[in-house]
Amino acid sequence: MTKNIITKLAATMALSLFAASAQAVVVDIAVNGGFESGDFTGWAQYPSNGTTQSITTVNPSAGIYASNLKINAGAGAVNNVLKQERLLDGTGLLSAGDIINYSFDYRGSAADGGVLFLENFCETDNILCGQDLTRIDLLPISQDTWNSYSGSFTLGAGVTAYTLQFAAVCGAANTCTTDYYIDNVVINADIAAVPVPAAVWLFGSGLVGLVGVARRRKQG
Repeated sequence: MTKNIITKLAATMALSLFAASAQAVVVDIAVNGGFESGDFTGWAQYPSNGTTQSITTVNPSAGIYASNLKINAGAGAVNNVLKQERLLDGTGLLSAGDIINYSFDYRGSAADGGVLFLENFCETDNILCGQDLTRIDLLPISQDTWNSYSGSFTLGAGVTAYTLQFAAVCGAANTCTTDYYIDNVVINADIAAVPVPAAVWLFGSGLVGLVGVARRRKQG
């Protein structure tokens, strides 16, 4: 009797686990996208001379914190880059053709050629792979009013990781400035709810547990 029960439970467990492994769920893979750690944890920072990157509590889009990318007048031709860099690298969860959806809030101003770019790309060993980088010009809207932006990016061949970056850029004019704020960064990807190797491990662990229960009952 006990053996039949174990067999039925094992079959049910196997079906449940492998069904879960075949299903995809949408998860936010951004790390500290709202800057609510109060710092740049999870972000790769690439400022240059004449630029600043900071966390502020003044007028966030939501929560307590937001980020600020600034290029000061007189800095010349410089970039100020902030990245969610190489997300899911080495996990095997991304592949060519996968679609990454993203959204964020931004506000700010620029002068004399200053601009904020949103850039999406996949990379392997820090080299662009498959589809080239896509660049979107986020036009200045308001220093104080937040604007929401959303879009998607299709991963190209050879993908091992995904990167989303914000690049505040100035040209050669010494009067060029940028003063942009970014908050609520969400990056969604479809990944397996329970990857097959994990499902197999859970299945085996479950069987061991059931066998142990049966033995205790038999000994009792």
